[in-house]
Amino acid sequence: MYLKATAKSKALMRAVDFHVILPYHDGYPDANRPYPTLYFLPGFSGNAEEIVFALPLRQMAAKYGLAIVVPDGENAFYTDHPERAACHGVYVGEELPRITRRLFPCLSSRREDTFIGGISMGGYGAAVLGLHYPHHFSKIALFSPAIEADRLLNGIDDSVPGAVPSSLFDSLLGGAETYDHSPRLNPLVAVDEALQSGGSVQPLWMCCGENDMLVRDACADFSQFLTSRAIDHIFIRGRGEHDLIYWDAHLEEAFQFLMGTPRF
Repeated sequence: MYLKATAKSKALMRAVDFHVILPYHDGYPDANRPYPTLYFLPGFSGNAEEIVFALPLRQMAAKYGLAIVVPDGENAFYTDHPERAACHGVYVGEELPRITRRLFPCLSSRREDTFIGGISMGGYGAAVLGLHYPHHFSKIALFSPAIEADRLLNGIDDSVPGAVPSSLFDSLLGGAETYDHSPRLNPLVAVDEALQSGGSVQPLWMCCGENDMLVRDACADFSQFLTSRAIDHIFIRGRGEHDLIYWDAHLEEAFQFLMGTPRF
């Protein structure tokens, strides 16, 4: 079942749309309730509707018996800016799970049933929000994530297809001094802070194509960083670009990581 919903967001101070896919009444055997839930974040220049209809998320929801919630990211890198009523991180990490669980009581409220994932900018958002809200999300799935956003926003030639304007580094992430020391913005800092405080880091799954000039090197470095910290993670490489064709090809591997064996 696919639905598009509108609700008021306090974090964004306005009405917002989000898309919900339920493993129910879709021509397949209905899944058992309550449904595990994946909050899936679009990338830069994309929106929720594009992702919902470009990737076979509805089939994955039915096959693996989980719900999928897709909000809009609005090119904001899922950062929080209360001074301009744009707390996208609070919206996705705190408010959206609360709203969707009230609207859809069939969604599980258990941490072990709640996941976060995303594509490119959404992969960055899923990483930092998953690490910032470890009590909410038990697994993290990253598709070609802009995992080191400073490298994407401050070090990529603007002529590279898909490059993001470097001017956004200061306005969204506060520049190098803020980003380099912020566990809310920098996933490497978040991992180290969690470990130093005696906590743990959720299992992560990540894929990135070898021909992806935007984030390939950053993803490889992040995987090496996780290995050096003994963090449980899967990193899938191979031929592929920074595009929907590559993400579609690896979509089911991510769902297997989140849910295990398919229902059918």
